[in-house]
Amino acid sequence: MITTLTKKTLTYTSCYCEENIYMLCKELKRIAPNELENCTVVFISNSNRSIPMWMQASSVNGSPVIWDYHVILMYHDYAASSSCIYDFDTRLPFPCDTARYIKASFRPELQLKDEFIRYFRMVPAATYLAYFASDRSHMLTTSGVYIKPPPTYIPIATKENIMTLPQFINMEHYKNSEQYGTVISEFQFFSLIS
Repeated sequence: MITTLTKKTLTYTSCYCEENIYMLCKELKRIAPNELENCTVVFISNSNRSIPMWMQASSVNGSPVIWDYHVILMYHDYAASSSCIYDFDTRLPFPCDTARYIKASFRPELQLKDEFIRYFRMVPAATYLAYFASDRSHMLTTSGVYIKPPPTYIPIATKENIMTLPQFINMEHYKNSEQYGTVISEFQFFSLIS
């Protein structure tokens, strides 16, 4: 865990989780570049774009939020054989122990309907910094108005692309990709704490 990384000191824009995590990785690379190799960006989604998560800041009366996708950062402390999760939108601590986060946010004991089964795309943080791009077009209405106000900094782009976000969200394609990481099942993700 990098103790200097607090919500108050990091860049955050509501409803832009993919960019919040990108900016977190960028800050981590700046202050502790050797730690970047211990970080994995995790995209959570499914083909229905309907994933339930509990303990989110926008939860009402303990109900889950149904996101189309969500993005978090997992930090691995290999020396201590432990890990923690950075999620800007959780009511849990920031960061939060991975076991506690999984149990509270995903409720593994519940049997979900097939349309809510979650998949997890595991992307090394350095890879994410190299290949992620978003022109924010997914947040525009058909009339060109933003659904939610965008970040104040310019859109993130690579030399080759202005929009790779769909590739990261899509759990059907690029299942094991050098650029977009590896997709694993709920069971595989939850087994990280067993």
